[in-house]
Amino acid sequence: MGLCSTKQDSKQDTELEERERLRRAASQRRRLSVKPEHVGDISPVHVKDDERKDGQQPSFTQDAKASDLEKKAKGSLRCICRTRKGVVPYNKNKLNQDRAIVVWGLQDDPEVSLFGVFDGHGEFGHEVAQFVIDTLPKTLAAQKVKEEPVASIVTGTLQCAEELKKHRDTIDYSFSGTTAVFGIKIKDTIYIGNAGDSRCVLGRINSGKIEALPLSEDNKPDQPAEKQRILDAGGRVEPLPGPADEDLGPMRVWLMDSDAPGLAMSRSIGDEVAQQVGVVSEPVVVTHQLAPEDNFIVWASDGVWEFISNQEACDIIYKNRNDPEAAARILIAEATKRWQQEEDVVDDITCIILFLK
Repeated sequence: MGLCSTKQDSKQDTELEERERLRRAASQRRRLSVKPEHVGDISPVHVKDDERKDGQQPSFTQDAKASDLEKKAKGSLRCICRTRKGVVPYNKNKLNQDRAIVVWGLQDDPEVSLFGVFDGHGEFGHEVAQFVIDTLPKTLAAQKVKEEPVASIVTGTLQCAEELKKHRDTIDYSFSGTTAVFGIKIKDTIYIGNAGDSRCVLGRINSGKIEALPLSEDNKPDQPAEKQRILDAGGRVEPLPGPADEDLGPMRVWLMDSDAPGLAMSRSIGDEVAQQVGVVSEPVVVTHQLAPEDNFIVWASDGVWEFISNQEACDIIYKNRNDPEAAARILIAEATKRWQQEEDVVDDITCIILFLK
């Protein structure tokens, strides 16, 4: 005798499916600062690469000068950029919200170059990140970069954030924004500006082995000084709401009387609502004098750093130092593999690797 499904069975199946959908949505939100409908499909068919190599990013120089200027700025340096779109279960049309930029010869000066990774978040995070890579090189180039590099990075970033406000009618950044981790190399010194939880790490040779040296610190809302600024501005710092015995993910920024916006970082560009309660666009700047033993610098979105340590990333890159494209490709592949092992979701993953030797 065959079995017939009943309306009750169908209803129960629907309820189970909905509970599972909500469970997976809650799980992904512990990692990603986005709503389920704004992220992508978990099927491997949707995991695609989008490589951006030298010369594909705008140089902000006149075309007639660009090739000679870039050639002089690069010298013996080797640089590769690679990005991969993330995947999650609910939206096959997910966009890659990460952006990266390399500008050889900022201010038409071969001694000054810019490298940066920007991780958009929220529904319109890709629009904010795109605006920043289009605008930040210009606001930085308008500063006295060689004379006052640290002040120039701070002022240029804040001016970029102010420029975004002029586009409020076309870019809704109420609950969307981007991280910004970037470096300005001036001769043998690198100046790293950071707002958010993307990261910059230096690989240095020490006793014949590669050693990871962080050049930025993730800006998290539970760091004492960051938390105090948020509390003083009238915000809250708590994880996602949920049962006390459940993993609720990282600490996030909330309005005092509302469970919004839930931003998992204390500095960013955009995020208008979060900036009402102490989130700021001002980057933290680190100065590093390059030494003979410094081998490479990597800038990457947190899609890399979520499950890969600074040292592991440097080990991967150094092992493949003779093939920059392979170094970037393998790092991205390993980051993707770790996400797939640990989560139903995979974040957007982007890196720039600058080989100094």
